[in-house]
Amino acid sequence: MNKRVFIIILLLIAAALGGWIYYTTTQAASAEPVQAISQKWWDSAHADITSEAFVHWNEDDPAEVPVFCAKCHSGQGFIDYLGQDGSAAFAVDKPGPIESVVTCSVCHSDAAHALDKAIFPSGEEISGKGSSSTCMTCHSGMSAGANVDRTVADKALDEVMEGSSLIGPHYKIAAATNYGTDGKGGYEYTSKAYVGFFEHADNVQTCTDCHDPHSLRIQNPYDQPNANLCATCHPNVTGYADYKDIYYEDGIDYDGDGLVEGLYHEIAGMREVLVRAMTAYSTEVIGTTLGFGENYPYAYIDTNSDGELTEDEAAFPNAFKVFTPRLQKAAFNYMFSIEDGGNYVHNGKYVLQLIYDSIEDLASVSSASTSGLVRP
Repeated sequence: MNKRVFIIILLLIAAALGGWIYYTTTQAASAEPVQAISQKWWDSAHADITSEAFVHWNEDDPAEVPVFCAKCHSGQGFIDYLGQDGSAAFAVDKPGPIESVVTCSVCHSDAAHALDKAIFPSGEEISGKGSSSTCMTCHSGMSAGANVDRTVADKALDEVMEGSSLIGPHYKIAAATNYGTDGKGGYEYTSKAYVGFFEHADNVQTCTDCHDPHSLRIQNPYDQPNANLCATCHPNVTGYADYKDIYYEDGIDYDGDGLVEGLYHEIAGMREVLVRAMTAYSTEVIGTTLGFGENYPYAYIDTNSDGELTEDEAAFPNAFKVFTPRLQKAAFNYMFSIEDGGNYVHNGKYVLQLIYDSIEDLASVSSASTSGLVRP
């Protein structure tokens, strides 16, 4: 080896070593302290050992989280689902322990880090999403439009199913909204086209692009003026409350109220029309008026058909149990539209499409109408 080649090799080694030192130093300097991460986690819903999500089964005998629920309502159940405990992956083999929250080891394990697909309740599999797959696994719901079809199979659209109960997608279904028809979370009517995954913008495409993985809050201090993620592209946003006023660039009045509003408000307005459509249909076709309450089982009989549920009406013994297939489909989409509080950010057009199609279907046999409404 001549002297010149030797010097070049030394320079390359020195450059590589210098780059490595710079990288490791900057990474160490920018890394969030464990104490800060721990505090975020302690203050998050994933760590709330008193929440209904983790204590719902405390009074059961035996006190355990059922296999069907353990994947998402027991940290140990999620570990079981991934197969980190040596069991088969993508299945829960046994009930989960109660009060088992989402600890560090639930998301930070070999199996969790290797996870690269999420299986949605519809049976659709979404792959190639990396670490978002961990979030998507639990935030896609527990039921989908396909479950409604199985329940109402071989029944006439307007045939009353005595003893039937409301089918909903469950709670916190951000991934089901975000992936639209790719995940087939909502009840999708045949012959209708639906949008798929919501392509947002560069650097705001994954779960943790937008949400801090430990606090679960929006990245960048969401509650401080001019310091939130959305303000980068939406100049009207100066704080968290302004998120609801973000609208699509097309500026369309989807809910037909004469105002072009933020997508949150357009969805809320369209949902109100859907409620009126279900009221009209249930009264005219079934002869029993459906009303919605805030607590399980959510669907109740509006005994005097006044559009308001009293405390006595919104009681478990007064649950609505005379769904038809047509009403069940619309009611599922109603629940789908409320079980993701951020649906206007995650994929508002998919939600609007589901609601519009539900209204249209009910209107085909009742006095309900889509007049003034716009389907994305």
